[in-house]
Amino acid sequence: MQGPAEIVVPVQGESIKLARDWVEDVLERWGQDAYVAKGVVSELVTNVLRHTGSAAATVRLVQADKGTVMEVLDSSDVLPVASPAELLSEGGRGAGDEVMMGVLVKEWGAQSLGGKVVWALLPDADV
Repeated sequence: MQGPAEIVVPVQGESIKLARDWVEDVLERWGQDAYVAKGVVSELVTNVLRHTGSAAATVRLVQADKGTVMEVLDSSDVLPVASPAELLSEGGRGAGDEVMMGVLVKEWGAQSLGGKVVWALLPDADV
């Protein structure tokens, strides 16, 4: 069992690529496929950028009994809310997009902790 591993990224447009590349590097070292995880971290860091006003986000990968968990922490205590989105819209889904998250990950959720953490249990996939 590996980890945990974490990175703190400033909340700006370039941080999405930085987080995606970091997730790919860590999961490849752990012998896991990063394809889905890169999409999940992109969505979660984008939501921090668009909706929280946080200066930084922490991305954490943890290996748990159920599998690999991704956590994205920010300074806002406002939890994501599922909202319907137009099929072709570019935004407005938020981390609560139950369709996207439900398809990509096994489980996901959010907690307020003097800020918040949005977590996702990634699907099992070996390289």
